[in-house]
Amino acid sequence: MEAVRCSVESWAAFGLSKRSDVKLVLAEAEVVFSTGSDEVLIFSSTEKRLWAVLQFDTPVTHLELRKRRHIFVLCENDGIYCVSFPQQSRSTADENQGPILQRVTEESILLKDRAVVSFHLAGDILITVSRDEVTWRLCLYRLSEGKSVSLRKLAEHCMPAIDTPRPHSKSVENENVGSTVRHPVLSCVYPSGDASFPRDTSESPGFLLDPVLFTLLFSVDAALVNSPVVLCGLPDGRFCYLPLLVPVTSSPEQRTGLRVLHSLEQPIVFIGTAGAMETGGHIPRSLVVIGQMGRVLQLTTNEGDGEGKVMRFNEFSVRGPVVCACTNGSHVFYSTGADLLYLKMSAASSSSSSSSSSSSSSNQTGQPDSPTPLPVSLNVCRVVAMTPTSREPTGGAVELLALSLQGRLQRIRLPQQQQQQQQQQVDGGSVSRLPSSVAGQRVKDLLAAIGNVWERASALKSTVEHRNNSLRLLNQVLNICITMLSNQKTEDQSCDRQQPISCRGVTNWTRVLQEESLMFTCTLQNNSGFVLERGWCLCVHVYPASGSLTSEGTNPSRTYTFPLQKLDSGHELTQTLPLGSAHSLSLPLTVYCSLMFSLCSVGSPDEPQRLENLGVQSSTITASPTDCVCLPLNTITVDALDAFRLDATASLSSVSRQPSAPPDAIHALLASRGTNLSDQSSPGHQRSSPYTAVVKVSAERLRARLKDPGMGAEAGGQGACVATLRWLLSGCVSTETLEGLQTPIATGRGPMGCTARITVKEVTLNDVYVDGPLSVIEIHMESFSMAMVCGLHYAVLRRTQALVNGSRKSQESHVQLREENLRQAIQRAEALHKALQEALAPTSLGISISSPSTSHKLLTIYQQLRDNPLLIL
Repeated sequence: MEAVRCSVESWAAFGLSKRSDVKLVLAEAEVVFSTGSDEVLIFSSTEKRLWAVLQFDTPVTHLELRKRRHIFVLCENDGIYCVSFPQQSRSTADENQGPILQRVTEESILLKDRAVVSFHLAGDILITVSRDEVTWRLCLYRLSEGKSVSLRKLAEHCMPAIDTPRPHSKSVENENVGSTVRHPVLSCVYPSGDASFPRDTSESPGFLLDPVLFTLLFSVDAALVNSPVVLCGLPDGRFCYLPLLVPVTSSPEQRTGLRVLHSLEQPIVFIGTAGAMETGGHIPRSLVVIGQMGRVLQLTTNEGDGEGKVMRFNEFSVRGPVVCACTNGSHVFYSTGADLLYLKMSAASSSSSSSSSSSSSSNQTGQPDSPTPLPVSLNVCRVVAMTPTSREPTGGAVELLALSLQGRLQRIRLPQQQQQQQQQQVDGGSVSRLPSSVAGQRVKDLLAAIGNVWERASALKSTVEHRNNSLRLLNQVLNICITMLSNQKTEDQSCDRQQPISCRGVTNWTRVLQEESLMFTCTLQNNSGFVLERGWCLCVHVYPASGSLTSEGTNPSRTYTFPLQKLDSGHELTQTLPLGSAHSLSLPLTVYCSLMFSLCSVGSPDEPQRLENLGVQSSTITASPTDCVCLPLNTITVDALDAFRLDATASLSSVSRQPSAPPDAIHALLASRGTNLSDQSSPGHQRSSPYTAVVKVSAERLRARLKDPGMGAEAGGQGACVATLRWLLSGCVSTETLEGLQTPIATGRGPMGCTARITVKEVTLNDVYVDGPLSVIEIHMESFSMAMVCGLHYAVLRRTQALVNGSRKSQESHVQLREENLRQAIQRAEALHKALQEALAPTSLGISISSPSTSHKLLTIYQQLRDNPLLIL
């Protein structure tokens, strides 16, 4: 690909909001443009400053000028505004003065229509394009000027809409500029010699076309009446036209004057004319249509075999995506976002050589194809909108005004044709000496090219670095997942095996807002050899172990998330969260700890830092559950023992004399269900003896487990009882307090302030084993609150069951039990099971379980289970 050095001068920098809605119009010395926001900016090219800002209510999608008196602006989901061109006074001409800010209200709306997506001005005719679900509508309005601009609808033409998938580009360089949503492109072409052609084409973008080609394309009728022709390029690729002055036939088959001329099968970006006559005139002899993905259609004329000139379609492709394009004489300039290029469009002739394989042409005479124009690079990147400063170059330098992706307003100056020839001679090996003025300009051009290449290389470097970091982080995430999955506990593995990334938790009471609250301290320890970086977070889910709802019918579960910034290997993270206050705590609770990684932080093209480098504001990204990797760590149960507070001064009977203690939980529950329970455990009644519960465990098995490293148990005698009590209280009492506990009796208070006592005894049973007596550890729980006894009973059973299950595989018992004792235990268990079924039988008939009779039976069965517990061997 050839390259031409050009000079780039940056005038000012502005931010861009939507790259697809960037518009740039030149009106003499004023540059009027929009950046996709709700503002239209007016920049003075002579003073190099912004001097006026028009602010609208909604984002601007399109704008055009009319005789430098009015600015027509299309706003998103609003309509078309007509605003008088601001006048620059002498006071605002001072460079120290800020720009004029003009707020445009709804009074300036010319056409209120939310469906309009594009419009065009052709003299005093306003053409609009709108779309509903199945139809494209092209409407014509007559503009009339008086005290204000008014509209009169002339006609409406319809065409069926076609939904096509939006094209996209997989190029790394163009991924930020090649996926914009396109609106219909409108233009107007006039036959040469038409007096209605607007000479100031920079304000009203229209084109002249060779009369012969105009006649062949749009019929003899349009040429005879010198009718302007509206050209429309739809997002589905159809290229349509509509003669304005040719009457529509009354035939039902041809009721609409809007006709399809060709289809590029991709969104149309640009419609214009290019190519000059060989005789030296400046009337374009070709019509050019460019698609978003790089397909170019050139419509020209060819000499026929004695039949005059015939129409010729020449279609070829260039590298896309095409972001914007414009023409200047015989040159077509287009930007791919990564580079700015131009094509030199030559008129077709009968002596043209055959085309390359990348183009396809068709004509009516079988003439050879014309060569495909080769793109020439200008080494300017990230151009999203541009317009030429002159449509009729006279051999001098060509100038373009452009907006870059960063919002920079630039002037791009191409060298003169003589300088290009001298440049080609130097590049081809000529030793001719350049003039000093040309050499100075050459240095400036080289510096500008170096700056553009550096900017482009920096953007590519940041993209590569971002993707390398994303791949590295993904590789680390996969390694952590494999490590955790390979170390999960199985039935053949020990339950005490430590995971490479583990989580443990302890509870403690703290006063928060003048109220005692139970806090849970969670410690995440990283021993995996990997670093937990940004994107990982520790999730703690707290929910009742029973899965029940609150009295209000809401779910009491809560989830806490703690993002990780950087947790190195060998380090740990500690977080504290509340479980509930003393009067609202409902135990037991299940605490589920997991490690989660959000995939939104890996490989996202909308990363905040990258968007900031591109001049685009970042938005908040919300991750769905399917965008996360979850690794379970641990499940912890918080029960009554975890909330037990030692109090050596508390008396067991003092609970019945506490006026400020809350009602018993069981009675409060039954009272809320309408049950009148005549029990003396409530604070308003006195009991002669407390509620009790007993758990019996084999002393041999319990002593063997308590002798493991880290348990701190003494061997034999009262030491086993003290060690058992220390083991039960290890989750709620500090190490110093446990070491000071020398007796197997502990008195304390529960979450509701109820007093309880735990006593551990070692007794001998002679009726269990055939071979001799059996040493048993008895754990007694006493309290005047039934809820306290139930909570402690559940907590002790849960700990004992987990302890025995852990040693069951390592120790197998070969002793023989007494048959009579075992038979009695089984009969007693069967009787209790039958009584439980009879108590629950009314529930199948629709009777509530909270009825007085059912509640009394259930409490009786539970008391028998507590008084005659089974022995845990």
